[in-house]
Amino acid sequence: MTDTNANVKNLLNAGTRESVVADLTALVEKTIENQSGLTGMTIKAAIGTAKKADADAVSKAINMGMPQIVDELQPFWDGYQGVDTDNVAAPNTFGGYLSSREDDVVNALLDAGDKAVNQAPGAIQKMYSTMRGKAGKIVGPVLPELGEIVEKYAR
Repeated sequence: MTDTNANVKNLLNAGTRESVVADLTALVEKTIENQSGLTGMTIKAAIGTAKKADADAVSKAINMGMPQIVDELQPFWDGYQGVDTDNVAAPNTFGGYLSSREDDVVNALLDAGDKAVNQAPGAIQKMYSTMRGKAGKIVGPVLPELGEIVEKYAR
């Protein structure tokens, strides 16, 4: 069932954006905390450095990148809205839809990051450039949760 009022651009609304940023920040911080090995150590050190400079660095970076994130997710949302819900194989959540298109979604989100990173604090820029090549392996597994957040606020 398609909700004609549902739109990813709703995430940018003044009454919604702050909550979206808070939820996305929590997802990013949980994802970082769950990283292990050399990648985990590197990203945790970079985020720790960024937070020493500005405790809200992650949420500020997400907030600055919201327009790019929304622009990159909109085509996927449009595709999800057009899915035949009577088709048993069709994903029944936006997170499932994103996961079923993981490579394309990760590339789109990296494009959003590339566009937004120049506005971010210096420590975030440095961390992003260091971690960009590994981002797909970090972002891919959390697409279901990202989709849940987007769907929650898009409706």
